[in-house]
Amino acid sequence: MSINELPDDCLLIIFGLINELDDLLNCYKVCSKWSQLIAKRTRTVKYFIGHRVKNGGCESVQFPRNVFGYVYYKTKIADFSGFREKVKYEDMVTFVKEIKSLKGLIHKYDTRGELISQYCDQLEMLSTNHIDPCMEKNGVNIKQLRLGNVTLDEFKKDAHFFPNLERLCISTDKGYYDGPILRRLKILELYFFTPHGIYDDPYVDEDLYYGFQFMDSCPNLQSAHLFFRNNRIYVAESVKNKSLQDLVLTYDGFDYYASVAWKDLKRVLMKYPNLKHLALVGNMNLDDEYVEELVRILPNLVLLIVRAEYWPDVTQKAVDYVRDYCNLHGRSIKFYFDDNHHEIQSDWPQLSTDFEKISQGFDFLKNCFLKYSMVLPNFLISNEN
Repeated sequence: MSINELPDDCLLIIFGLINELDDLLNCYKVCSKWSQLIAKRTRTVKYFIGHRVKNGGCESVQFPRNVFGYVYYKTKIADFSGFREKVKYEDMVTFVKEIKSLKGLIHKYDTRGELISQYCDQLEMLSTNHIDPCMEKNGVNIKQLRLGNVTLDEFKKDAHFFPNLERLCISTDKGYYDGPILRRLKILELYFFTPHGIYDDPYVDEDLYYGFQFMDSCPNLQSAHLFFRNNRIYVAESVKNKSLQDLVLTYDGFDYYASVAWKDLKRVLMKYPNLKHLALVGNMNLDDEYVEELVRILPNLVLLIVRAEYWPDVTQKAVDYVRDYCNLHGRSIKFYFDDNHHEIQSDWPQLSTDFEKISQGFDFLKNCFLKYSMVLPNFLISNEN
């Protein structure tokens, strides 16, 4: 008996047990009958999250299926990162064209001009290494954008493609941002990476960190996650953001004598008077006295994390001060440093530290606040999805 003699319902049950996108694509090519059944199968799947191919081998990425792995509904997100070695580009194009409900795409090819996004005109979420020219037409729908290895000049040139952007996660070269104002942006995750010697602009100081100047172009920003290596900071003190509630700063400097100066950090924090949740990670050169001053200049702070990791200068004395200050002024601040950092998980169980490509809920505090910049989710999915 040939397998094709089985009733369609039986074949659909079999195909329903196949959860790897590359396997489904290969089945799709067998014959017209299988193509139709696989297309029907894909229309019942909410998210396709596959395996990553790294250094010629398969690196498995596991996700909790009961949350977002393979929920039967309509396909919302497809992850093509890692399938290049196993599936032909034209087959992925054919597959994408079949999915009319696709809202999110993870596709990080290195070769420009081979971006699947050009075939997806209803995307709301995109994770890629390049900004495809088709975004001039389709970018108006994009609300979440994750970009890897895009120069700041490239982003400035194309930022107007995305007038409705609400979340931007970008790895880019450091420099002064003078592109379009991102008025709808609520979440910014910024990673500056490029070494010295690439700028011809005499007005750009390569030793300065311009991440907070970038934030000044996001007037309604609510949450930010910044990773940087420059210990000197550009601060426009006259520009305030009263919307910002969550801020994570990770300074990746390894020289104790090249730490971020408190006077500069203080100038930064005073730009955001309504901060509620603050994490300072790395060599910020903070000691007990500075922590005391910090809680006084941020009247709405309720969660403070200070982790020096390499040269911790904050002690139990600062914890005692924060406790006494709160008792005196009727405030409540949860304060964690290197010695009691392990208590965060029990005190704040709703805050995730898991590696997830997709996280449930458009909630920075829940899904991003405790995570390192390199493992932030590709997409934050609202609960109704």
